[in-house]
Amino acid sequence: MNFILHSGEYDRRHTPVRFSMPADELPEGALRVNGIPATCVIRGGEAEVRFVVPFLAAGEALPLTLEACACVPQMTCERTETGASLFMRGGRFTEYCARPDLAKPYLGPLFEAYGGQMTRLDFETREHPHHRSLWISQEANGIDFWNEPKGVHGFIRNQGISDIVCGGACAAFTANNLWTSHRGRPVMTETTRYTLYNTPREAALLDVQITYTASHGDVELGATKEAGPLAVRMAPGMSVDGGGRMVSGTGGVNEDGVWMQRAPWLDYCGTIDARACGVAILDHPGNFGFPTHWHARDGGLMAANNFLRLGAMELKQGESVGWKYRVVIHNGDTAEADIAGKFADFAEPPAVERE
Repeated sequence: MNFILHSGEYDRRHTPVRFSMPADELPEGALRVNGIPATCVIRGGEAEVRFVVPFLAAGEALPLTLEACACVPQMTCERTETGASLFMRGGRFTEYCARPDLAKPYLGPLFEAYGGQMTRLDFETREHPHHRSLWISQEANGIDFWNEPKGVHGFIRNQGISDIVCGGACAAFTANNLWTSHRGRPVMTETTRYTLYNTPREAALLDVQITYTASHGDVELGATKEAGPLAVRMAPGMSVDGGGRMVSGTGGVNEDGVWMQRAPWLDYCGTIDARACGVAILDHPGNFGFPTHWHARDGGLMAANNFLRLGAMELKQGESVGWKYRVVIHNGDTAEADIAGKFADFAEPPAVERE
């Protein structure tokens, strides 16, 4: 089975690639593409194949050959008592945690390649204690799922982890959550797919695909400055106040240059033991409100905000809305990590055709 990968107008470095084919044409067992470990997901009669191309220059075409192999999955996911853990080449990468004593789940912490913790996970702090590493929340039907005001905030309760995938190119899982009022009245459901790719550890890629569904009546997503849906809180030493720096895809720098400004991506970077490193969120052109506005602070917060400037959104019973983001967990500063190139890979991925 032969295919051709087209780079398009961009150089591609450690870029996730996906293509589909009839499931009955797949070889049996684990898969490789041009000798590169791949991950395959079968749904019905269709198979989706994913791999990470190491390099392909702009304008080039690369013949691809799909073959069976005796490969052990390098990217894995395991259920835990409170959620799921993602592993990269045998090492724990991060954890999705839905503890019953917390108002909402979080994913984290996130570490740079040499073990330095880049995102905050502090259960003792009194300064915005609801900011935990990476999370999803906002206001819905007038209920505050973000700030967690005592006695009135909403809860986001995990209903289960599903669709776990392990393989050579990526590992993934879906978190199925129910949003309720403080007294337990259902508001809506959220399903979020987390996918971690087999890239160099210095340039880790985590896709976050969020879907809200008005499964329990109409829902209004409020136009607040904490509107979400995706947020990251950096560790104190990584914040601008701690010596770090924010850079946006339109050239904005730090809070004065990025707060409530639109940009296709935002990178929050700093240093740990003199090593430059950071976390970037990439918005997708298919998302509502692209390019998103950013609720980002010098104190360490970085959040996509699709509502404060554009207004509230109504979902009628049964309707859904979704977002796709890519989170880059990187070493090097914004330029060294080529965040602009990572955005091009996400927004305009290379195309695959069958010969």
